[in-house]
Amino acid sequence: MGSPVTILDVASYAGVSPATVTHTLNGKRPVSEATRKRVLEAIQVLGYVPSWNASRLKGKRSGILGCLAVDITETFVNQIVRGIEQGLNGGEYSLFFVSAIEFGNDNRKAYEFLKGHQVEGILFCHHIPFGQDFPFEDVNNGLPLVSINMSIPGMVSVIPDNRTGGYRAAEHLFSCGMRNPGIICGPQDRLSVRDRLEGFSTRVRELGLLLDDDACNYGSYDFDHGYEAANVQMDRFPHTDGLFCENDYIAAGAITALQEMGLAVPEDVRVLGFDNRDFSRFWTPSISTFEQPLQEMGLLGVGLLKHMIVTGGIPQERYQLQSRLIPRKSTSLVQ
Repeated sequence: MGSPVTILDVASYAGVSPATVTHTLNGKRPVSEATRKRVLEAIQVLGYVPSWNASRLKGKRSGILGCLAVDITETFVNQIVRGIEQGLNGGEYSLFFVSAIEFGNDNRKAYEFLKGHQVEGILFCHHIPFGQDFPFEDVNNGLPLVSINMSIPGMVSVIPDNRTGGYRAAEHLFSCGMRNPGIICGPQDRLSVRDRLEGFSTRVRELGLLLDDDACNYGSYDFDHGYEAANVQMDRFPHTDGLFCENDYIAAGAITALQEMGLAVPEDVRVLGFDNRDFSRFWTPSISTFEQPLQEMGLLGVGLLKHMIVTGGIPQERYQLQSRLIPRKSTSLVQ
């Protein structure tokens, strides 16, 4: 079966945001007549069918979608859930949300709890790999499942394109004057970490620059790791003039360490983060970073889940969305 037409496809065709498509369909907010016509034309041309207008399933339905988050305290979960709620606005479904923290961080218990409440499908919002013993026997076997922010083999997954993010990080730092690159990675077991490293390394090689294969500086996604790794990096490679830090906490720690060494950011070393955490714009200097498409991922994820419920079909397994570069003072004096 071909890939389903999603609300993002309609938005792209009409040249509007996904939110505008939603508002056009549910009438919750006014849109201009010209915009309405573009959206409706895109829907007709692409053959998009909102699930609340599609044929209903046979038998009794709960009208409830489950959402399981590994950790509700993570900012990324809040953003993804906003997108999910946007996709449900004005529709026929309600959202039943649980966090694994409620179940002692036991994802299996949280998952079985949702199944026990007769949800019609489940969205997983997570940033860490589930254990190999997780009961994914339901994949493609009755209960529709969609993973958001982590690719799970055999499951429909909506993820950021971290490899392209890393690739664009090298491109940006190079454009700001970097000629001796360095990178401070997150945890080695994270796919996102490996993808960002691969993309960064690829572009660095294409640009004719050198990056030591052993200089990955793996560690936790926190300030302390950034601080310690920056010291290690500059001790081993004192000519480093550009650092790609795989999240903003790492970038903040690296900037602090560099400043304590007497190095100026960005004059001596350009520093680029990732994730666009709230504090990054207020740091000194403000941290250049990438904003992940979290709300868009939630919106697409719930759209795919509703499509699976209504049609019984399985769309393509993996969807990747692009992050947005936000240049600030940590990579360039000109902003």
